[in-house]
Amino acid sequence: MSTPAPSFLRDLFTGDINESLLFPYPASLAVRNPAEADTVRRLVAALNEMVRTGLIDSRRFDEQEFIDEAVIQAFAREGLLALTIPTEYGGLGLSASAYARVFGAVASVDASLGVLIGVHCGLGSKAVVIAGNDAQKSRYLPGLARGETLAAYALTEPETGSDAQNIVTRAERSADGTGWVLNGRKHWIGNGQRAGVIATFAQTPIERDGQTVLRPTAFIIRPDMPGFRVDGTVRKLGIRGSTQAELVYENLFVPDDHVLGEVGKGFRVAVNALNAGRLSLAAGCTQGSKRILDEYTRYAEARTQFGGPLASFEITQRKMASMAADAYAADSMVGALAAAIDSGDVDVALEAACAKVFASELVWRTSDDMVQLAGGRGFVKPWPYERWLRDARINRIFEGANDILKLFVGLNGIQGPAEDLKEIAGALRNPIQNWVLVSGYAAGRVASAFGKRDRLAAPMHATLRTHADYVERHTAELAKATQEAITTHKKEILQRQLVVERLADMATELYARCVTLARTQRLIEERGVDACVREIALTDLFCLQSGRRFRAAREELSSESGEKIDALRRQIATRVRTEGGYRSGDALLDVPVPPLAGFSLTRQEQERHVGL
Repeated sequence: MSTPAPSFLRDLFTGDINESLLFPYPASLAVRNPAEADTVRRLVAALNEMVRTGLIDSRRFDEQEFIDEAVIQAFAREGLLALTIPTEYGGLGLSASAYARVFGAVASVDASLGVLIGVHCGLGSKAVVIAGNDAQKSRYLPGLARGETLAAYALTEPETGSDAQNIVTRAERSADGTGWVLNGRKHWIGNGQRAGVIATFAQTPIERDGQTVLRPTAFIIRPDMPGFRVDGTVRKLGIRGSTQAELVYENLFVPDDHVLGEVGKGFRVAVNALNAGRLSLAAGCTQGSKRILDEYTRYAEARTQFGGPLASFEITQRKMASMAADAYAADSMVGALAAAIDSGDVDVALEAACAKVFASELVWRTSDDMVQLAGGRGFVKPWPYERWLRDARINRIFEGANDILKLFVGLNGIQGPAEDLKEIAGALRNPIQNWVLVSGYAAGRVASAFGKRDRLAAPMHATLRTHADYVERHTAELAKATQEAITTHKKEILQRQLVVERLADMATELYARCVTLARTQRLIEERGVDACVREIALTDLFCLQSGRRFRAAREELSSESGEKIDALRRQIATRVRTEGGYRSGDALLDVPVPPLAGFSLTRQEQERHVGL
């Protein structure tokens, strides 16, 4: 059995700070690859010029609910549709770090353009790059790089969402044995209405241990294949310039040479593409948060109320400072994650999930705070603030809903400790025969208690050392909380989502603090402490606020009050479910009210939107 690739975040759950994965923090792209940095600068300059000339007009995209063809062609000419395609196929072959920086710029200019690029470069084309054979790459990647057509990525389904393991679209061998016949429905597929190359997924029967089982397989399909049709597009709260389509496969024949990767190994294709997608989404949300903070600051200085600018009020300053500190941490996470993906020798699935959750929650908060600061102007057109809020909301759903990603992080994090404890439990039944195993585990516990397993030994400037000490303590606390959760709930831990969520929140805070400390330490080493006053202040504030959030989650896990409040939540939720909503009466007067207007779906709509 091969040794799994290391993961900084996964190790935290066991009490280990695998600092070699984060320290030293990676150098900037300009240092690591000056030529690629020049390419990034050229692409961002071209993007800025499109904004300056009015070619990119976010208000127009939002009102007309599509992106002009002229914009897509301009993107193609500048190479913005070739970002992730290898140079041998006419692309730019950008590293994960360079792609994340360009994508962040695009998404911060216009969220709908970010969706178009993210789907085309980061998912659809990326799936072909990751899993395609030489013939498939030669056939499809050059045209995608030139922008002759767009790529799409069709995973999401009405019944199962983006759960790649449990999709219901089926693929059966064709009668003549030359291909596959697909039947199913995909929805909310970005670029789906005009893409010429679509990476899609379907369950295929394969032999496993003498039995026939269903496993997902990835396919390349084209809209000119018989049995493919677009069943309309959806109208949305935000990112209205981008287009999401409903795709239907009705006895869609796909020849064998369009299988993407191996039959039955489609889950691996989906996961690898989504990890890269979560990095780019985190980059887009982070850059978007920075731009919103710029506008927040400008507006707060310009708007005078109650005898002074809004920026002079402490509540405004509190929000401003928190935005800046969190944006610095999010940026640090993106930089570390991108470099880890570029290295290719680490498992970044948990880190990618954490970065995506952290950054998407950040851009939502900053957008909401911007609307609040602007008051009435924040709620109406033509000011852009209400559009920013609408556009920001989808990021907490895209690339895996945040609630689900927290469970993904938490359950994967406890997997290793759970196996250790199960092994120890068996060994303790015969302590003499298994003394080596038991004593090794005991030694590990003692080492942890003395701060050796969970020690952050990397060089750390004195201004950061206190925060590093808290990282050590909190890492030990996370390991202890993980062990307590496993031994207390055992197999029931799978159903105790509130417990798993808290563990994931604690791990995310630790990861964010570690990368932030690593980044600031590197900057101090490069520039000197006097030139890093801004970054040190941002690090101080973020670590203090992060520590408070960590302790709040830990307190709920370790105290009787935490279990009590969870039990009360379950009790009330059961009653609400039984009664079909809120039934406690009105404090003033109970009167009948009509049902929610415009909420009912026709039978046809219900059939199309199963699972909504």
